Amino acid sequence: MGLEGRRQKCSYIASIKVINWVNERGREALYINSNFRAGRGKKYILPTILLLITASWIGNIWYYESMQLDKPVFLKHYMILNGNQSDWIELTFLENKRDGKKVTGIKLEKLPQVRFEINPPNRNYRYQVIRKAYGSWNGEENPPMVREPLIITEATVYYSEGPPEKVPIGEIHIMWERSEGLLESVSSGGSSDGTGQYTVNVKEDLTLEQVDYSFSDRLSSLFEFNVITPDGPVTEMPIHLDAGDTLIFDYVWKIPAETAAAFEIYRANFLLSYTTGDGEIIHDRIPISFNRYLSEKQINWFARSGGELP
Repeated sequence: MGLEGRRQKCSYIASIKVINWVNERGREALYINSNFRAGRGKKYILPTILLLITASWIGNIWYYESMQLDKPVFLKHYMILNGNQSDWIELTFLENKRDGKKVTGIKLEKLPQVRFEINPPNRNYRYQVIRKAYGSWNGEENPPMVREPLIITEATVYYSEGPPEKVPIGEIHIMWERSEGLLESVSSGGSSDGTGQYTVNVKEDLTLEQVDYSFSDRLSSLFEFNVITPDGPVTEMPIHLDAGDTLIFDYVWKIPAETAAAFEIYRANFLLSYTTGDGEIIHDRIPISFNRYLSEKQINWFARSGGELP
């Protein structure tokens, strides 16, 4: 945890102590006043009330400060984007609702052609808001975009006050691939509870050799899936599929609430390898839905923890 994180955490602890102190003084004041004779006790009532009000006010200010972010925080994005199928990048970040710096611009040094538009707050919390920025390209950039694999890990962020700075944004992979079109999408969907499903029809006879998923090194304990065929769940591969067969990918995200992983966003894919009837080996991708949302409790935990992501 950085210096600002320790400062915020200490400020939060101090605010809690002040609030506890106020409560103790209040109980003492009630006890004292109840034991004073009416004539003598009255002169202590007003000072006690003023003391309680002042201490409570200070405690509230300290607590408010402890719940503020030093600056906007970009969530960590782990994404696979196919430049032949998509022409936009979505970035999500947290800002204080009232005080502090605001994001006014974003630039990707590795993709200077991309122009970002920052949308109004997407979700509102007590002390913070979530905002999204969408960057797009249209294939007619000047200079033209080089169509080669690219990994983006940081962005230059411009603020309403102070100089711009480079901030980590995760790991965004941009690829340029074309699907062979042997799997036809039937339905897909995901829920905020982390469950999701993707269904395809097989367009010609093939043998499914392997199914993996992107970012598996990061997600091994956070993501589970099953592949289901007309004969039931797949327990081992390879398996043969006939034209017209249905293939279901059933999955669930298992991300602990109060951890840094809850502040990561994924646009991942199932990675398929299959062999056609004439022996051609094909590698294909199927998107995985990610519809997780942060709660008020998670945002407060993050602010109290120092407002920093590892």
